[in-house]
Amino acid sequence: MRISLSIITMALGISSAHADFDRWSVVKDADPFTKGETVAIDYSSSMRSGVLILCDTSNSFISMRVIPGFVYVPILEGAKPEMKFAIDGQVIVEATGRTGMVGDNLAIAEIEFSDADSKKFVDSFIACKKQVAIQDGISDKPHLLSARGSTKAGEALKACLEK
Repeated sequence: MRISLSIITMALGISSAHADFDRWSVVKDADPFTKGETVAIDYSSSMRSGVLILCDTSNSFISMRVIPGFVYVPILEGAKPEMKFAIDGQVIVEATGRTGMVGDNLAIAEIEFSDADSKKFVDSFIACKKQVAIQDGISDKPHLLSARGSTKAGEALKACLEK
């Protein structure tokens, strides 16, 4: 009985956060083609879903890929999803994106922010205290993401945009 309780307690104590999920992480790489730097910000909600924010010092904008975790289906081809981005309950950016697929045929909604929207998003992202919410325009509900790691990730994006 004690062993069963121990196993159950241990299983309940293991959450996705312990597997390095549910937080923003940063990867920086030198780009040999542009002689600049690329910054990739990742938030994994699960093994099949998450968000990827990309910045390249050779550009003045950021791009974002939202991966809801379901398989890409032909009806999504050519779709122009209306995407919304909110930080701590405040809508920061609304824009039209495009659909595509990544990895093992997973659907994505992606967008290249305008220069002004990139700055607006990054400044709000750095100041985020509780939550980043994204309506990707192809899912039935928004992605509600923790602010964990957003300050460090946002600062890396800001530095990338300023180069």
